[in-house]
Amino acid sequence: MNIGVIGGGWAGFAAAIELARAGQRVTVYEAGKVLGGRARRLASPQESTGAPALDNGQHLLAGAYGESLRLMELVDPGSSDAAFLRLPLALVYPEGVSIRAPRLPAPLHLAAALLFARGLTLADKLAAIGFMRALKQVNFAPAPDVTVAEALADQPVAVRRYLWEPICVAALNTPVEQASFRVFARVLKDALTGKAANSDFLIPARDLSALFPEPAAAWLQKNGGEVRTRTRIRALQRAGAQWKAQWDGGEAGHDRIVVATAPAHAANLLAPLADCQALAGRLGAIDYQPLLTVYAAYPALPRFPAPLLGWVEPAPMFIFDLQACRPDMQFGMANGIAVVVSAAGPHLEWDDARWVEEIDARMRQAFGPLPKPRLLKRITEKRATFACRPGMFRPSVKTPCAGLFLAGDYLDGPYPATLEGAVRSGVQCAQTLLATS
Repeated sequence: MNIGVIGGGWAGFAAAIELARAGQRVTVYEAGKVLGGRARRLASPQESTGAPALDNGQHLLAGAYGESLRLMELVDPGSSDAAFLRLPLALVYPEGVSIRAPRLPAPLHLAAALLFARGLTLADKLAAIGFMRALKQVNFAPAPDVTVAEALADQPVAVRRYLWEPICVAALNTPVEQASFRVFARVLKDALTGKAANSDFLIPARDLSALFPEPAAAWLQKNGGEVRTRTRIRALQRAGAQWKAQWDGGEAGHDRIVVATAPAHAANLLAPLADCQALAGRLGAIDYQPLLTVYAAYPALPRFPAPLLGWVEPAPMFIFDLQACRPDMQFGMANGIAVVVSAAGPHLEWDDARWVEEIDARMRQAFGPLPKPRLLKRITEKRATFACRPGMFRPSVKTPCAGLFLAGDYLDGPYPATLEGAVRSGVQCAQTLLATS
């Protein structure tokens, strides 16, 4: 078959690779010039000096991301180890709270992390352990689904603030007052109850486009596929047994089409198709949550106690030590940091000056007197992820239009809008397409 994949992000390339491995001829269409979708490389603020490019958001992966790691290794053998800074689960806060998982077999690593956590009382630790035991009794599939805030109501304040809520907001990119407890429980199951390595933090040691999409594109082209950047598909049209993908100044026929774009773009493509109009309407109604990343640099930076530090007030955030995570990212200065704030909140209204003050205050709290940081770039991805609420609409990879399929992190599945969720949806899409052809 000749298959067109619309969208050169993580879901699109996961689908394309699996289809090509099955012997199909695949063409990937990407509207932009850089591959990766909402997890991609941006232009460097000092591109003319040869400084490495920034990403459109600092991402944190987990050891449980099995499909992402499998495909990364497939398209670039030996790369998965060098592509990340891998460290055991570590939640470190300047307020004196520190939760670190030692190198022990599961589940001893998690028990030790809780029992030896600093800044939590014995009652706090026992409550956290009891919470995990209660989830295990229902196989991490609580019913009915409620919000995470409701599910955490009986947990001690410190456990909520420094353990469960940061993990939830980072993984689901949705405030705990709105986030689905069922999806959060699945994240906890995969990250904390399997192999000890599943809970590891994987911090990208290269830019996001180079991490997977670009090696995937190179592999696809070596295996008979095609990748067309700067090609925005404007319309899909049924043409007998085929589909036509149309762009400004051209079109191509395909036996099958995979739409691997964000829901809003998928809705625009599906809306003119009579059989898919109802689906398009529901896709267009999906709510989103933002992701904000601020890159800053210092002339000198003290040694971090961990490659990332967390804060809970006035806005929950993580600060990444880029010298430890990405030693190539020097920005022409000694050290750089990335500040990541997930989900909606008042921080979205802060201007550059306010962000410099906020970063300065937090870094001084952690390290004492420092020169003020220099803000390099503030990036707000307004539609970074879907709002992962209880009972939200998540469609199947199959559409009512024969031969037309969807791929994306918003599709029906156990994971929230993570890179692993996107990759898994692409793999599932390819498997479903092949099974129904």
